[in-house]
Amino acid sequence: AIYREWLHSSLQSYPDKEVAKNVDLVVDGYDVVDKQVYPSWKSLLAEAEDGYSVVMLTGSRHSAYDTSLPFIPTLTNFVRSVATSAETQHIKVVGICFGHQLISIAMGGECKAGEAGWEIGVYGNEVTEAGKYWWTGHWPDKEDPDRVYIQQMHRDHVPTLPPDFQILSRSNKYPIHSMVKTHPTCTPANPRAQIFSVQGHPEYTPDIVRLMVDIRSEQGIFDKKTTAEARRRLVGKDGSGGEGYGRVGWAIWRVLLQDTP
Repeated sequence: AIYREWLHSSLQSYPDKEVAKNVDLVVDGYDVVDKQVYPSWKSLLAEAEDGYSVVMLTGSRHSAYDTSLPFIPTLTNFVRSVATSAETQHIKVVGICFGHQLISIAMGGECKAGEAGWEIGVYGNEVTEAGKYWWTGHWPDKEDPDRVYIQQMHRDHVPTLPPDFQILSRSNKYPIHSMVKTHPTCTPANPRAQIFSVQGHPEYTPDIVRLMVDIRSEQGIFDKKTTAEARRRLVGKDGSGGEGYGRVGWAIWRVLLQDTP
């Protein structure tokens, strides 16, 4: 429900109203952790009636590198198959936090526990030169075009890029906060994303993060210093809670709305 609400709200505020009003958003959730349920392969094919056009991997409390969990190898193989099969090249793969990390592993990169500690709350991520196209597009942040602000809730991170990916943003603590793999058929004049991922949580609001911080602090997962810093960052410097429902959500919608073969 959180992801559906975030996508719907971001679409409603999308700058190109003509594009937004012609989109029919359908979100189906699959429990790949406990039930290990996946969409059928047939539903991912281009000729499928009412088939899917996007596979989105959400956040998780689990570590993407923990292969002792039965669902991790299965999910990793599923993502790799969708991304590399000739039958599913029209499918866009989008990763959020854990999804970002698992995509890295599935595509030949890494995910590790971060030695720099937790990032919780709103952090400003530096946008790379390649990232300016994807993160700013036609709606540049006039005050700070080289940074994008997003809610975080992670310590695991992606230290190195998978082959054929580009870094789009980074933080002071961790080097890869967003990455893209362009579609094989795209051109420099018309970039199109096949895989797009972010380390942060654009779907999170300050209230969601506050609740998680309170719970994890009580459980002893966060120490006092980590908890205090997380609470300080709940709404960001300007009190907006980050750009998850604005520029970050729009950037992801921009990817979702791109035509692919």
